[in-house]
Amino acid sequence: MKSNRTVFFALLATLIFTASSTVMAAQYVLRVGTVLTELDPLYVGLTTFAENVAERTNGAVEVQLFPSSQLGADEDVIEQAKVGARVAIMTDPGRLSAYVPEFGIFGAPYLVDSYDEMLKLLETKAYHDLADKFEDHGLKILSYNYFQGVRHLFTKNPAAKPADLKGQRIRSSGSPVVTRTVETMGANAAVLVWSEAYQGLQQNVIEGVEVHYSAALGSSIPEVTNYLSKTGHFYLLTGIVCSNDWFNALPEEYQKILVEEAYNGGVKASQGVLDGDKEFEKQLLAGGLELVDCDIEAFKKATDVVYDELGYRHLKDAIDAELGK
Repeated sequence: MKSNRTVFFALLATLIFTASSTVMAAQYVLRVGTVLTELDPLYVGLTTFAENVAERTNGAVEVQLFPSSQLGADEDVIEQAKVGARVAIMTDPGRLSAYVPEFGIFGAPYLVDSYDEMLKLLETKAYHDLADKFEDHGLKILSYNYFQGVRHLFTKNPAAKPADLKGQRIRSSGSPVVTRTVETMGANAAVLVWSEAYQGLQQNVIEGVEVHYSAALGSSIPEVTNYLSKTGHFYLLTGIVCSNDWFNALPEEYQKILVEEAYNGGVKASQGVLDGDKEFEKQLLAGGLELVDCDIEAFKKATDVVYDELGYRHLKDAIDAELGK
């Protein structure tokens, strides 16, 4: 009898512990959306973020991931976050510039020249001042160090300098920064959704695209272009944005963990992109693309006017000063 009672109470203790753990796990939940698939290096960084938060909070904070736009379009998720929903989105500077217009500068041409310089950019007062402004719109940037790659030109005709692009139609996403960058690089900007880029090249609707390596390979762009000009005109930054009200409702200890692990996830994600790009370039060149020896300084000089046209000049000067450029 005593043995049975011992077993009973042991089982009861286990059930109570399990129940309390379940309550703990459901205490705070953040649902993070992204357009990316589970195979993307940036998604791998998000899984690291989620795992580390769960471990450091003993399951009290749960980060749930929703790839492939399962939570909806970026803009819709941002609007939900603004009113306090427990959601977050991985998104780019262009979309966030709808709330803080100056934030669009982080998607502008030749703002930085390397990944290391990009990390220094995120430590500048200029960056932090702009990031803090999102709190006035009900938003909180957890981290913005998710590096998606560098964009280059993939063209049918060689483009070593801006003059070579005269008369060529290069695809633009339609955003003001991308369109004016393409135009100041010397080309005619042709707005196309990305899903139509391959067909556009195939049918000579356009003569080139500006894109990062993983997207070029994923969409078979080397099949319909001949040259790769490593212009490196955009360093693609993305980050995680959540509700400021939801964030402020967390215990201070959990706030600190969430911010730190969002950043650590970005480090993991970015390293995956950097490692992948080395292999991607080998595949691109092995597939028949010819590498063009392009004049980077000429492209920098040509596109510099974009900062004046979009009202970013004062910010560009402040950032350059902080980066020692």
